[in-house]
Formats: sequence, C-alpha cells, structure tokens
Amino acid sequence: RERVDYTLESRRESLKVVVNEALGRGGNLVIPVFAVERSQELLHDFGWLIKERPIDPKVVFLDSPLASKVTAVYKKYASLFADTDLSADELFNDPRFRIIEAVEDSKAINTIRGGAIIMSASGMADAGRIQHHLANNLLRANATVLFVGYQAPGTLGQILLSGAKEVRIHGKLVPVRAQ
Repeated sequence: RERVDYTLESRRESLKVVVNEALGRGGNLVIPVFAVERSQELLHDFGWLIKERPIDPKVVFLDSPLASKVTAVYKKYASLFADTDLSADELFNDPRFRIIEAVEDSKAINTIRGGAIIMSASGMADAGRIQHHLANNLLRANATVLFVGYQAPGTLGQILLSGAKEVRIHGKLVPVRAQ
C-alpha cells in the first residue's frame, strides 16, 4: 500500500491544523489509537505542540490500560528521543495529560462536551473504550474524529471513513454528525 511519507515537521503541522479546527468548532477531538507506539507518538507530538503554543486543548486523555503501561516505558526512556527538545520529565508529563486506566474515570470522560482530545483503543474502533467515546461524540456536529492508522475493511473505522450517516455501536444505531 502506498503511504504518504510525512516528515516529523509535516506530521506535526497537519496535526496542529486538525486539532485547531476541531477545537475551534467547540467540540471534542476523538482519536481511535493503537495502544503501542501510535499513542505515545501522538502524546509526544501533543506535548511538543502545546509547549510551542500552536495548540491549546483543555485536556488530553489517553484512555487505555495497555497504552498507560506502554507509556510508562516510553517515559522511562524518554531521553532517547532524538527529535525533541523536551526533557524526559516534560515529554509525557504535561499537566493537561490524563492517562486513564480505571473504568469509572473512562466513563467520566463522556461528560465533557468540548475542548478535549480523547485518544482511546482500539485503533480501528472495533472494540474497547473508543466505542463509548464515539457513541457519545459522533452525534455532535461540533465533534471531530481523526483516524491516524489503517482501517481494515469491515471495521467501524473503515465504515466511518466511507461516509456512513449512521453506525451501529453496542447494538444501537448512532447518527454520524461529527466531522
């Protein structure tokens, strides 16, 4: 499969544009992520973009017990990142970052109506906590869903990318009004 070969700078520029447009609409930005590597790359990029001031989210959630454990390993070895001017202490420790493991904390995210970046597994949106976040945000016209990885045919992620006007999540039809 042919892929766009992003440089770090172009990836961050694209991410900055999407985040600012999404948050500018007053809704949440929901990102289905894979727990290993992609989640940590995004946290790294969000930390850099926040420090450089091109984005200003109220809060950034990483809602995945596995991603939490993997992020702890990335924090431990943060000094090995060659492409950052953030210290190991700064890289994944922005005060706006909330790494969620408990189910109750995950459910509480769904009370937030705007200004949040919500990353959650699974990356193809077919299972896991992301389905709850999608069910609570897809019906809002001011919300945005950003896919940052491959979406296999037949997955909820691919169905959303194909332009579906409604999707089935947990047995219920959910209208798709989000960007």
